[in-house]
Amino acid sequence: MDYRFFYNERQIPTARLSMDHEAFGLWLSDELGNNKEQLDVILQAIGQLEAGAQREYQWQGRDFLLHLTREDAEVTALTLLQEYSLEELEGEDLDFYDSESRAACGLEDFKDLLIEWRDFL
Repeated sequence: MDYRFFYNERQIPTARLSMDHEAFGLWLSDELGNNKEQLDVILQAIGQLEAGAQREYQWQGRDFLLHLTREDAEVTALTLLQEYSLEELEGEDLDFYDSESRAACGLEDFKDLLIEWRDFL
C-alpha cells in the first residue's frame, strides 16, 4: 500500500493512497483529518484487538464506516451501505468496483498507516 501525505492549498492535511486503497485516503483526509483524539482512540482499539481483548471495533463518521477485526481493517462509504448490505458487498459476484467507496487491508498495515499519519500531523 503506497501513500503520500501533504498539506493542500488550504493547508489541510491530505492523504493519497494507491489504487485499491483510495478510500483510506479519503477517510484519513475527510473523516479523521487532524482529530488526534479520535486517532488515539482507534490506535487503542487496535491494541486491544491485537491483545485479544476485543473481537472487532467500528467507528462511524459522517461519510465512512471503519470496521476493524483482529486481522483486517476496512472503510466503506455510508452511501454504499445504503445501497447494499454488508453481505452483498462481501459477495464475490458483486459486479462493480469503486475504489473511492471501499478499501480493505491487514490490521498491521492499517496500524502503520495511522502511526505515519499521526507523525505527519
